[in-house]
Amino acid sequence: MPQVQTAESVLAAHRDRLRPVDRMIPEADALPEPGEGDELLEVDGAQGLLTHTRVDADALEAVLGPLDRWELTPRVSGPDEMAALLTRWQQCMRSHPERPGADSMAAVEWPSRDVAMTRVLRAFGFVPEFVMIGRVKGTGLVPESSRVHVRRATPEDSEAVFELQMVETRFDAAVSGAVERATTEALLREEITASFKRDEPLIWVAEYEGGIVGMHRGEDPSEPQQAWLATKIVATPVAHLVCQAVKEGYRGLGIGTSLANHVHAELDAMGIGASVGYHAMFNPISTPFWHRHGWRPYWNRWMRTPAV
Repeated sequence: MPQVQTAESVLAAHRDRLRPVDRMIPEADALPEPGEGDELLEVDGAQGLLTHTRVDADALEAVLGPLDRWELTPRVSGPDEMAALLTRWQQCMRSHPERPGADSMAAVEWPSRDVAMTRVLRAFGFVPEFVMIGRVKGTGLVPESSRVHVRRATPEDSEAVFELQMVETRFDAAVSGAVERATTEALLREEITASFKRDEPLIWVAEYEGGIVGMHRGEDPSEPQQAWLATKIVATPVAHLVCQAVKEGYRGLGIGTSLANHVHAELDAMGIGASVGYHAMFNPISTPFWHRHGWRPYWNRWMRTPAV
């Protein structure tokens, strides 16, 4: 049996492999020590931290998919080593005392531009369910309609913002593994209400013919919970844009473009180095829209449901 390489040599090979693939992605850190419920998986040329969590069905996070979640953070030197690590991961889940059931998922994020891994992940039944896209400061704007008025939202717009958030949530559920649950509406309403209590929240609305028909919502880069963004893109500071939605019946009128242009210009003026966000890979609206506005893929979130 070949000797398993050291964590240091695997990390060095992992970095060497990905550095030329996408220079806008930060170099990977060493894997953290496994915590409670975690497990370190090792094969020759690869290591991965397996995290197993069960999400409360009444939590807002439950909208993102199955409640029993098995997530792998890999460090690998190449496609063959990734295949060996995925095999080890699958064996681990099959023999685990809490073996995944029907309401489960396996997930791994990997740089979008490393296309050599696509065949490997697909061979193990993974689908690129979501993609993290990003736009760097100074990217050009596209022509827009003069009939749309975009402004920062106020607390008085809270209900309109909530209704548009539900439009986006239900659309995501139709084109991805997202799930609208019994508590989703109440939790999203609570989250949006809390957002409006912050100073100058990153929320914009689009008005067309006298009514609010679109909105764009982001999260403040200074919030402590946004620290994970530093592991995704080298530009700083980074704004996490959560949602853009336009009411059905008003799409195709330039409302989304006016929203995006306004938000992009305002974030550039604020000195935001890059904006990132996730959308469902199979969303037929998001992919062409955001790419036309200068966003591009950085990370694919590969998922398999059920996990085994």
